[in-house]
Amino acid sequence: MMNLRKVIELEYYKFRLYKPFVIILGLYILCFVLAGFAIKNVLDWFMTEQANDDVIKYFVKTGIPIFDFVDIWQNLGWLATIFKWIPAFIIINSVTLEYSQKTIKQNIIDGLSKREFLASKLALVVAISLGSAILFLLLGLFLGFLYSPVTGLPYILENIKFVGAYGLEVFGFLCMALFAAFLIRRSGITIILFLLYTAAIEPIFTSILKYHYKWEIWYFPVESINLLIQFPFAKYVLSYGDDQIIMRDVFVTMGWAVIFIGLSYWLLKRKDL
Repeated sequence: MMNLRKVIELEYYKFRLYKPFVIILGLYILCFVLAGFAIKNVLDWFMTEQANDDVIKYFVKTGIPIFDFVDIWQNLGWLATIFKWIPAFIIINSVTLEYSQKTIKQNIIDGLSKREFLASKLALVVAISLGSAILFLLLGLFLGFLYSPVTGLPYILENIKFVGAYGLEVFGFLCMALFAAFLIRRSGITIILFLLYTAAIEPIFTSILKYHYKWEIWYFPVESINLLIQFPFAKYVLSYGDDQIIMRDVFVTMGWAVIFIGLSYWLLKRKDL
């Protein structure tokens, strides 16, 4: 029977003792926090510089509620998606270093099963995903109380579902990174190929299928993950925007996460250490 406490402690000590992981994680937190303040400052600067434009005059008069409660959760969640590559690189390095430094082989010799080894990596995935959601929640509350004209509890809670959606988005993305690391096993190559696939190959391929061939593309892994929090800013210009989380995308993302975990275990069992 799996000793869950044992595998969590094992991963914790590995993570704590490897300084680059701690530095990258700190960079992730710093970028996340600074981005919230930077976006507000850039927006204020842009509106000041373009103050004579008729469209800008309209928004200055009516206000753009980017950091207002109700809107802030979707807006901040969509803007934060760019940073999910940073923890993905942490997961990739965590797995690939086990192979390059032969620690995975030593762990197995010392009595750790392959199932327990995978569980230790999943514990790291879950911890980072939960930490990301909590960081998102705290930053949203801070920016909301700082800039929002309304701070009543009903306004705060109305769209707080996007906090959970962001946590699921990070989890699904990290499960994908976990699979890539077990598949390729080399840190630099895995990071390059993972970045190419998630940022270029699948988005370009699905765009061709969608706009040229009129295919549905919601079932692709990166697409389903990105659809959890949809682009929110069109509503400020077009008075239309999707501020809902579609359960189809939730289930597809969860399904892909399960598939990536299952494939990671299959690779771990089939391939030589």
